Amino acid sequence: MTTLENLYNGNINPSDLDELKYNPEYSRALNRVCVARQKLTDSLSAEQRELLERYITNADELSVIMDEAIFNVFLLWLMNGCTETPEEL
Repeated sequence: MTTLENLYNGNINPSDLDELKYNPEYSRALNRVCVARQKLTDSLSAEQRELLERYITNADELSVIMDEAIFNVFLLWLMNGCTETPEEL
């Protein structure tokens, strides 16, 4: 199986790649998100924390769905020899 096929089939997770783990820009951005989330969570009531967690879970799910759709269009483009624009697929 090619790397692209492994990625498409979920055998490779881009966030597990060493290039990303050791990328200082990624690490700083991730840290900022974690600190902000913790500060926000600490300032909320139990009911508000539950609502925030549901929001984050749903937003993450939506992001995954969109990323998969974009990736599928990209794969179609590659499989068609990169000759068509994405709109033509």
